[in-house]
Amino acid sequence: MLKIYLNKKGKGEELKWESISQEELAGIASTTALFGGNQTYVLSNALEALEDMLEVFQESPHTFIFEEEKLLKARRTAAEKVGAKIEEEKVEKKEWKFDNFGVATALGNKDRKKLWLALMQSFAAGEKAEAVAGLMAWKARQMRDPKLSRELTFMYHDSHRGAGDLELLLERFALKL
Repeated sequence: MLKIYLNKKGKGEELKWESISQEELAGIASTTALFGGNQTYVLSNALEALEDMLEVFQESPHTFIFEEEKLLKARRTAAEKVGAKIEEEKVEKKEWKFDNFGVATALGNKDRKKLWLALMQSFAAGEKAEAVAGLMAWKARQMRDPKLSRELTFMYHDSHRGAGDLELLLERFALKL
């Protein structure tokens, strides 16, 4: 039996097909198991190299699973001709997610532009200014920079005393870094 999985993992014994000759693979395919029963073998990204052996794998008492990332139409047609079962799992594109630690990374590198951009992204993503200020203060302490840490702490407390909006104070801090 021959199965071809696209973007999906099969279960079975992983065969390192790169280090085995085609004759040895044909021997594995045609030989029954020592204690009976059928074996399942998994070959990753091997279809291109072993395309001419598809009939041998199909006629085998064992199950051969090819895990492929992409399958060209010619190979798909060749596999379908010998009766291979092809299962394709569509890969969903992951939506970009905001990185909370981009602000800390930019502060650690003392990169004014990236810090400002990361701040704007964090505020656009809905992060609270207090949380961002806390993250930046943590990074300043980790950097062992008492001046930055003190400035961020005072900025936080001053904003709560009415000295200004914390988002605006953080933006000014990033631009004068």
